[in-house]
Amino acid sequence: MIFRRFYSLVILTLFTLSLGGQTITRGPYLADPKTGEMSIRWEVDQKSSGRVYYGQDKSLKQSVKAVLLGAQFDHFLYEAELKELSPGADYFYQVKVKRKRGTLGHFQAPPELDATCTFAISGDSRSNPQIFTKIVAGIAQTNPDFVISMGDLVADGGNYNQWNENYFIPAAQLIAERPFISTLGDHEAGGDDGALFEHFLFPDLEYEKLWYSFDYGMVHFISLDYRHVDSEEMKTWFQEDIQSSKGKWNIVFMHRPTYNLGGHRSFWGNPVWPDLFQEYEIDVVFAGHSHIYERFHPVYKGKAGNWSVTYVTTGGSGAGLYEAVQHPVLAFAKSINHYADVHVSDEQFELRVYQIDGGLLDSLTISKNTDGSQDSQYLASASSRDELDVMSRFARPISRSLESPPLLYRPAAAIVKLKAGAITSPVKFELRLSDVSLENYKMVPYSGELIPGVDQEVTLSIYGLSDLKISSWGHIDPPFRIEAIYEQGDIKGTVEGKLLSLRAW
Repeated sequence: MIFRRFYSLVILTLFTLSLGGQTITRGPYLADPKTGEMSIRWEVDQKSSGRVYYGQDKSLKQSVKAVLLGAQFDHFLYEAELKELSPGADYFYQVKVKRKRGTLGHFQAPPELDATCTFAISGDSRSNPQIFTKIVAGIAQTNPDFVISMGDLVADGGNYNQWNENYFIPAAQLIAERPFISTLGDHEAGGDDGALFEHFLFPDLEYEKLWYSFDYGMVHFISLDYRHVDSEEMKTWFQEDIQSSKGKWNIVFMHRPTYNLGGHRSFWGNPVWPDLFQEYEIDVVFAGHSHIYERFHPVYKGKAGNWSVTYVTTGGSGAGLYEAVQHPVLAFAKSINHYADVHVSDEQFELRVYQIDGGLLDSLTISKNTDGSQDSQYLASASSRDELDVMSRFARPISRSLESPPLLYRPAAAIVKLKAGAITSPVKFELRLSDVSLENYKMVPYSGELIPGVDQEVTLSIYGLSDLKISSWGHIDPPFRIEAIYEQGDIKGTVEGKLLSLRAW
């Protein structure tokens, strides 16, 4: 492709381009890719007329008038919809505001729906634009057709200025050349319920219900709104959407992970959504939220050889890193800044994950047969989901923050709320301090049995045996954690909770 080059972000004329006394304060950036269609958006500080001139050469013989999408903080967002593009062809474009044209840009028109494609993956880029700038440069070197993000583009979604600082400036050149398609993160939703996220990225949606799907080449993408984990409306929409998919590959991406052992220990939507992902033959589920990289071995429910799903947590694009843990159910886990790309063809899904210097961190290839079934080698690498579902009963509850510090003569009360969920047979368990915690802390282990349909609440008394240091964020030094030993029939194992901290210290 003649356009597969990345230009320095030092030149920010794309970003603060003065046109006839007006300033483009955000953009231009690509949006809403469809076969033979692409939208160009930009924000200006005054209402104005605008057009986009475009074409397959620099003469730019075609043009389309921009329409006003909306206004926020006395700034105005415009969009020009380019239609009847030649699928897969390269185009030049220029934004014209009043009588002045901006910098020459370019993009590739989305291909036909049976075409191969390459996409990049990013997650949780907020809070550190210096790292995100490096991630963006690395992504550009992989030459993706577009990017999907796991959300948390900014630290405070309702802070209008942060959208420039954390996202639009670091990503300026990338998003002017390739669509950058994000799911809603909790930092966008927490700031203003997702209103600015919706304004900039999905003006056709309702900010209270930010779930959607799209097709690019032979891949069908589904983005779920993590806020609606128990929503029958989103569940029904998902079922109708996936049943109408004609994609060779079906990908789900969302903010909070369905399975996650490091970082937040998130088990979003269990067991309903994992059942749906298997039933409707989702290939891979990507999520962020925990600022680590974590890939599970593929898992199935029921008999060996059933359809298997791979779960990946990718939250390392700039936010402060979290702890990663190691466990036999994980194929790879590391606390590291990273990005990824995926090459998709008829028979293969190739995931490659890179550390920030471009070195290869992890890779995965999923192969399919000509009838769309998963090949035997991939299925042979899969294991039953049963252990993950048992672990999900304990990993989050033993990671809850404490209300008071563990002292020698006044113990901390760790309240562990265990929910039976969908377990079908009893789970024997023991809650205890991890071995590395025993030098500085004391706790009497608790043994019990989790019975189907019966939730439990256990209070553990933890004593400190040495002087403590507690940070303004509530982090406790020396660090310590609780672990759960579990047994359900042939399933036996251990899962670690987070390092415990104080709530609202």
